Order: sequence, then C-alpha cells, then structure tokens
Amino acid sequence: MHVLFRMKQSLGSLVRGRIRPRDITTLALSFDHRVVDGAAGSRFLADVAAIMQDPASALLF
Repeated sequence: MHVLFRMKQSLGSLVRGRIRPRDITTLALSFDHRVVDGAAGSRFLADVAAIMQDPASALLF
C-alpha cells in the first residue's frame, strides 16, 4: 500500500460567509485490490484525514 502526501497550500475558503485562508493538502492511496477491499482503503484514508484535521484524535485510535 502506498500513500502520497502533497505539500500543503494556503487557499481561500468560505467560512461563515467570509473568505478565510485555509491550509489544504492532497492525499492519495494506492493498494492491491486483490488483497484489500476498496471500502477498507477508503475508510483508512478517511481516518488519516481525520487525524490530520485533529491530531489529538490520534490518541483515540
């Protein structure tokens, strides 16, 4: 399984009706479909994204 992280970018995002700077990054996941089901890979990537948004949540995993 391979996970690709791209350098973060600061982009504008609409927050409560105002444009605010936000840090955004791209995550990509590649795995062997013969071994890992796509749904499991998707859940894994969602977990990684959740941990990146709230690092303290990693203590709950």
